[in-house]
Amino acid sequence: PAIYSGSSVVFELHHDPHGFVLAGLEDATYRDYEFVLKPGDKLFIYTDGVPETSDVNRRLFGTDRMIAALNENTAGNPEEILLEVRKAADLFAGEAEQFDDLTMLCLEYLGQTA
Repeated sequence: PAIYSGSSVVFELHHDPHGFVLAGLEDATYRDYEFVLKPGDKLFIYTDGVPETSDVNRRLFGTDRMIAALNENTAGNPEEILLEVRKAADLFAGEAEQFDDLTMLCLEYLGQTA
């Protein structure tokens, strides 16, 4: 995932201690872990199709471009952020045919209500 935290002011990749890719093998086992979100923090989760979007020269969009797109509008709501990443990936790909899906989820933690 990539996380936007008010303390860092930008989206950054969260280098987590995850194991094998989710649903990669039927009997794979995974380790649990957790992290704490503060009100206003945003979480962006994506499949490999996002950074593996390629252009006509077979260059990859990559995580650096993805993070740059996320940081174009950190004040935006999750839908606006998703649209920004999709727009950046589409512009990068141009007319190149893609062979994977672009699946993304963005959420904002608003905090607990009293």
